[in-house]
Amino acid sequence: MSFQNVIDAGGIGLSVTGLTIVFISLVLVSLFISGLPRVLPIVNSILPELEGHHGAPMPSAASPHATAGMDDEVIAAIGFAMHSRGSTSQNST
Repeated sequence: MSFQNVIDAGGIGLSVTGLTIVFISLVLVSLFISGLPRVLPIVNSILPELEGHHGAPMPSAASPHATAGMDDEVIAAIGFAMHSRGSTSQNST
């Protein structure tokens, strides 16, 4: 097992060829990724999205419409129950 066997079998040329192919492939992938923001608006003008894939946004808990029918006492009781339930599960382990 010597380095002379690698030279005799053409291993250096094979490794240089493989490194070149990998390097060129990585350069092409990075060029594609960097050019994608310029290409996508053109594709979008040719093939526009017919309808959105997202539904209506869910109301957040902090919005006044989400808690319009709840009293502050009910919200405080729910918060206390969730807090006390979480603290007991932490202490039991």
